[in-house]
Amino acid sequence: MEAFRDKEFTFDYSRLIYGILSQGKFDEVTMDKTIQVALHSTMAMEQGAPEEEVGELALFAFSTNLLPEEIRLYAVTTKKCSAAGVPVYVTREMIRHAKEELWPENTFTTIMNGLTESARRNMATEKIALFMLISVAQKLGTPEQIVRDALEDARQRKSAPLQKERTIPTTPTPAVTPAPLTPRVALNFDAFRQSVESFLGTPYRWGGNSRMGVDCSGFTSLVMYENGYRVPRVSGNQARVGAPVYKNQLQLGDLVFFDTKGSGRITHVGFYLGGNLMAHASSSKGVTIVFFSNRYFQSRYVTARRIIRYVNR
Repeated sequence: MEAFRDKEFTFDYSRLIYGILSQGKFDEVTMDKTIQVALHSTMAMEQGAPEEEVGELALFAFSTNLLPEEIRLYAVTTKKCSAAGVPVYVTREMIRHAKEELWPENTFTTIMNGLTESARRNMATEKIALFMLISVAQKLGTPEQIVRDALEDARQRKSAPLQKERTIPTTPTPAVTPAPLTPRVALNFDAFRQSVESFLGTPYRWGGNSRMGVDCSGFTSLVMYENGYRVPRVSGNQARVGAPVYKNQLQLGDLVFFDTKGSGRITHVGFYLGGNLMAHASSSKGVTIVFFSNRYFQSRYVTARRIIRYVNR
């Protein structure tokens, strides 16, 4: 903790630091990196960043290098987007693109203001976000022009007659609506396990939801989607669907949930594989298999839910 010795802070950040250290330990992040993230996070809060959103950014910071001023900007933006009704996974996707593609702050702020405006107007924020991401990547105008074009495109699509609407096929995104409690799809036990294992080695991407990269709930929702099930995108919402399962009755495919920060709420999800094994997306290792009985995992375990059913079980 020597990195903190020469720093003087206005507030008590013990809760934030504890959460980041707990998350780092759960995800097997190196201690040096965890301490760096904790230090930059406290510095961001000194600059006025909201605590909860700063804590949520820790997973992203583990997999990249976020400076305090970036954490502050992203945290403030996340809170603003949440208040406007932008889905959290959409906000995270935009932030990740902004960081990876080195958007100037003005570009990021303008684009995100446009996204929050679309949410306030009850427009299709996911489609608008995709429109803006493509437009920025292809340099199709100034940030202000891109926002105007995106909102106008959404307005025209919303007002166009339904039978004339045409959509461009895109990579399917798991729906946010909960899965039915009695699933229609019956799966082959071994085939589903192979499906889960086909993701092993997929890199961790904060906000990711494709085979190019996933976060924890992106991994579980994408596997479920590819096997005919729709579940919410965020781990906390996934824990509200299906049927609860006792820990000693877990079977392959059950979703297992954790409070990785000791904050009193679900922050992580994985698949139970049977044989005391779990598959999950770790910020330090990507999609990997670990022992479910790991002492630290068990200390953070919250609940499990069963959604899928099998033809041979």
